[in-house]
Amino acid sequence: MYWKEKILYITLSLLKVFFPFMKIRSNKIVFVSLESNKLENEFKMLSKQLMKDNQYDLQYVLFKFDGTLLGSVKYFFVCIHQFFEINTSKLVILDYNNYVVSKFKRKGVQVLQLWHASGAIKKFGNETKRDYPIANYDYVIANSDQFKPYYAKAFGVSEQQVIVTGIPKCDCLYNPEYLESRKIKIIEKYPQIQNKKIVLYAPTFRGRITSGFKNVYMDLNKLHELLGEEYVIMYKLHPLLKNHIISNHPNIICCNSENLYHLFSITDYFISDYSAIIFDFSIMNKPMIFYAFDLDKYKEETGIFLDYLNEMPGPVCYNEEEVANSILADEFDLSKIEVFCRKYHKYNDGHSLSRVLTLIKDIMSKDGA
Repeated sequence: MYWKEKILYITLSLLKVFFPFMKIRSNKIVFVSLESNKLENEFKMLSKQLMKDNQYDLQYVLFKFDGTLLGSVKYFFVCIHQFFEINTSKLVILDYNNYVVSKFKRKGVQVLQLWHASGAIKKFGNETKRDYPIANYDYVIANSDQFKPYYAKAFGVSEQQVIVTGIPKCDCLYNPEYLESRKIKIIEKYPQIQNKKIVLYAPTFRGRITSGFKNVYMDLNKLHELLGEEYVIMYKLHPLLKNHIISNHPNIICCNSENLYHLFSITDYFISDYSAIIFDFSIMNKPMIFYAFDLDKYKEETGIFLDYLNEMPGPVCYNEEEVANSILADEFDLSKIEVFCRKYHKYNDGHSLSRVLTLIKDIMSKDGA
């Protein structure tokens, strides 16, 4: 354990003396995030709906972690804040793993892990080397029964605690009017993409939120040269890497500030690697290419849940030439994507938010939970 973690652990351990004086409030729900300092995605959707009931006390501890010294100091005080908010709430809703919950959650507090991905290709959580083991979750939502064994291992829960509701943020992808309106806005913002074939590149997050990121990207300049002027490449990196620019070519557009689902609306070809975003994009039933130049190394060092070569519903490529050739040939079997989508999305009805809200209300209605 690093010295910073030792100080944090000792401090929070001492704060347990306040437990007898801290009442768990039966109507209190706290949203806790390390990925954003504002309400986004499921947090925003759920908070908006729960406010309408006017029966819950909604609280928020929203923090965007960074690995700087100042960021670590801020994180220390955020954990103290989390300690008191978590341990006085009937329900804690997370979108990322949480140290305070795993180490200092008291009896009577329930924890719902929404997670921030629609599935899992790469191993994560307790299946990887971590600073601390994940523990004390009561419920984890998932997209499909296929993910139950993976999530159970990753989050330290039983398969019965993994509840298949679908992922609320995906609901909009089943709404043609929404997608068309987003398409119009994106084209208005980037008029240079008009009448072009759009290639969207969205690679996986590499590294860990607490120890830094690894920047390993496709050579987009080379890819564009191979594709030609008929194509525009747009790229979107993980939200924690929003300030990273990987090309200054006029037809290679940085979209780090854009909503990824908005970009889906104008995408003709989607490129990713081991990112769970492929599960989201499969709803679109458009061509996907899998750039897995380091597949064997990635399997060994990070680990992969799925049988990658057999499961991916599109060509697996190992260099820019293979990616370009796949796009230019334009011979994609969309039926494979449809089968893939049905397998990894139990519900394809756009009503996942309603199911998660029902789960939350059921948890809050239980006595002595």
